[in-house]
Amino acid sequence: MRSVLVVGGGAAGCELAWGLAQRAVATTLLTTSLDTLYALPADAWPCVPPPATLWSEVAAEARDAAGRQRAGPLRRAAKRELERLPHLRVVQSNATGLARGDAGEVVGVRTWEGPPVRAAVTVLAVGSFLGARLTQGPAVEHAGRLSEMAYDDLRDDLRAAGLRLRRQTVALDGDGIAPPYAVEHDVVEADELEPLRVGGRAVVGAGRARRWPGLWFVGACTGDVGIETAAAAGRDLAAHLADATSPVAQR
Repeated sequence: MRSVLVVGGGAAGCELAWGLAQRAVATTLLTTSLDTLYALPADAWPCVPPPATLWSEVAAEARDAAGRQRAGPLRRAAKRELERLPHLRVVQSNATGLARGDAGEVVGVRTWEGPPVRAAVTVLAVGSFLGARLTQGPAVEHAGRLSEMAYDDLRDDLRAAGLRLRRQTVALDGDGIAPPYAVEHDVVEADELEPLRVGGRAVVGAGRARRWPGLWFVGACTGDVGIETAAAAGRDLAAHLADATSPVAQR
């Protein structure tokens, strides 16, 4: 494995980037905001971080008296641990489309800022941000989470390339700090993906694009995937892609 580009800094993207860099794979994590890495759905979230993950490593720092994970401490701890890794480059940029090679293979992404970011393997971990529309009361925003912009250009590029997507809506109840809201966004149709398999079982939330060599998807952009499942999928995909003996990992 020469290099991996991870687009999206949510649970799946952070776990994938962390797992790859821990295994000495040259990794770039592309995120629209360095301040929202590993964002939880609400300020306080009752959950159990999956084992052997970045989240489980820092969970004690983010845990409150009620045993819930707190968003602010988790973001800060995850950012600190990611930036410590010598094989990981964390970049704030906006992906607008796939970069393609002469044979049609995916070789990275184009960016709004101009320069493309290239890698041997590209993984889209863009969560609920493909063509996202966030509704809060009467207001509708182009956002995948509160105050976080949608990936409209990337969604349009994927559609233009022929990738079939479907709409999905996720509703969040909110808490004492974050108000309730709903996000409608695109996810990849299941038959467009070849599921990742570990020990003979299909991993929920991770799959290789069947028709585009070099492209993977992980996390909520693959379907109805919660944050714990997304984190576990990122962890499992990291182990798979870092395995130099895997023929799929080398595509």
